[in-house]
Amino acid sequence: MSLAEPPGHLGGLDLADRCNTPVLADLLEERDLLGHGQLLDGTLTERDTDRVRIAKFIAAHPEGTPLTHIVSYVVKGVSPNACERVEGSDADYQFAYRFVNDLAEREQPYVEKFDSSGVLMVSPTLRLLDLITEGITQTAHERDLKHDREFIRDYLARVDSVDEQLQEMLVDDFTSYLNRIEDYRLLFDVHFVGQTGGKTKRQMTKRYKTRFNDSGRISKQFARFNDALEYGYEHADNAVLCTLTTDPKRQDSLLDAIDSINDNFNRLLSYFDSDPSTKSDTRNPNVLGWRPDLDDSVTGRPRERPEYIKALEFTEKGYPHLHVLFFDVPTRERDDMPWLIDKPELAAKWADYGQGEIVDMYPLTYRDDLDDLEPEFQSDQGFVDWYRFGDHDHGEDWVRQRTRSHELIEFGDEGHEKESTAGAYLGKYLSATFGSLLEAGESFEKSDDERETYADKAATWKLALYWATNRRFWSASKAITEGIDPNEHTQDPDVREAVRWCSLDSVQSACESEIRDGLARRQWDDLDNLDASIERALSAAEHPQVRSTLPEEAAFRCVVDYIGAYASWDLPSQYQQNRDLEMVEEYVREDSGSRAKVG
Repeated sequence: MSLAEPPGHLGGLDLADRCNTPVLADLLEERDLLGHGQLLDGTLTERDTDRVRIAKFIAAHPEGTPLTHIVSYVVKGVSPNACERVEGSDADYQFAYRFVNDLAEREQPYVEKFDSSGVLMVSPTLRLLDLITEGITQTAHERDLKHDREFIRDYLARVDSVDEQLQEMLVDDFTSYLNRIEDYRLLFDVHFVGQTGGKTKRQMTKRYKTRFNDSGRISKQFARFNDALEYGYEHADNAVLCTLTTDPKRQDSLLDAIDSINDNFNRLLSYFDSDPSTKSDTRNPNVLGWRPDLDDSVTGRPRERPEYIKALEFTEKGYPHLHVLFFDVPTRERDDMPWLIDKPELAAKWADYGQGEIVDMYPLTYRDDLDDLEPEFQSDQGFVDWYRFGDHDHGEDWVRQRTRSHELIEFGDEGHEKESTAGAYLGKYLSATFGSLLEAGESFEKSDDERETYADKAATWKLALYWATNRRFWSASKAITEGIDPNEHTQDPDVREAVRWCSLDSVQSACESEIRDGLARRQWDDLDNLDASIERALSAAEHPQVRSTLPEEAAFRCVVDYIGAYASWDLPSQYQQNRDLEMVEEYVREDSGSRAKVG
């Protein structure tokens, strides 16, 4: 395991007990580690509740715990001695085993599995430590960090829109939170264990990082959004950009509107995926389009769940709405237009869920030759207006009429006089949002007239809405999320060895012909000497770089005990002179003379 992500062993029951379960559940859901996520009433399924409890139980046992104990104590709720059987054929055991694998099989694992006398053991890693500490919303030293968010949530639960007073309140509480967490540090005792068994303890700290103040996480999120677009380019020929709004009159409060929109989107996906065989498909030219009186006999739903990228935005009144880019949707038979669903049917179904009746859908086609088209585009590839750039025989009047019929979606950028792709359309708001967060340290301290461009485009009070309601800026369907995740097999010793030898063979193969030709031009009394010289030359062609194409296994381990979160001026005296926990690898290398060598 890389020293940059050492096996973390957390500080016992205290850490897990102080972790807020609903927040941890949301963090696990963000990382696709739950089965269903929050239900419409805000609760979790029984299995998702078990998943959250398993994560906390593992974090509470830094020394490692048998998987059978996880099944007994967490899932079955009894001691191991009271269980009749806990083995591979047991449904609870299979469930826990799969979830532990999910935690372990990430590029940066949340848990580490190891064998101890034939018993499968599970211990937490540093990444699980980060996840658990994010879920700690109140401790003896963190109560003020919780107050701002709870106050705003209570306020949002009593209003149906955002006015100027609430905007100011959102900005004040959010910036107060950001400024305050800059002064907080998470404290750890780190025990270094060398290969020869020597131990050394050091006190270390870690900045209180969240998705709102960690520039690395902010940049990574926008990079992942662009990776998701690239995935769509590679796997889809068409798309539909869909906008789904909120009607505040149908909601109990603004908080209810924000909390419910993603749940209702999941309900809509289930509706898309259903296949009522008794209803005719409106994509067929012989079938009438959907209208309320034909609901029992026709439908335009895709009868499948398309892959998607989804962005959550807020209007100037604070109402939430979704922009969703659906990939590879079915097409209409008569002209191959991408046809997600009949617009009246979508509006009726979305309104049935308590959302808005105003919706919009724009058909798109993928083009990789945008450099050759007029007018000028913002990129050389992407999903663009099917009406103007798709493969069909409709005339200009038809195209003009269709492009004007969309109430909510308009392509193009008048300021730059360039045509827009769907990715640029979604990315414009997200880039402003992430850019504003990156500049938070400077722009939040300035007056309104002095703020940077990004902060102007993505109003600070809107950022505060994401913070107060714990909503993600964007998300993608499971296949896209898995498709853009880096390869997770590079730490496998067998893979590492195979890649190394393939690299050596490739270098030798590339060199052999030139070496043989060069040496063959010389005079040789014995052909065996020629062959031997060729072998020596090929051996000399090997370089250290090709002998280690993947990272070596670390010969070093460390145990991390979480102490607590403190304001910098309240740090215990022994932590005043400390090293950053993220510098563990550098620390090990500096002191390698007194410990095991680093591989």
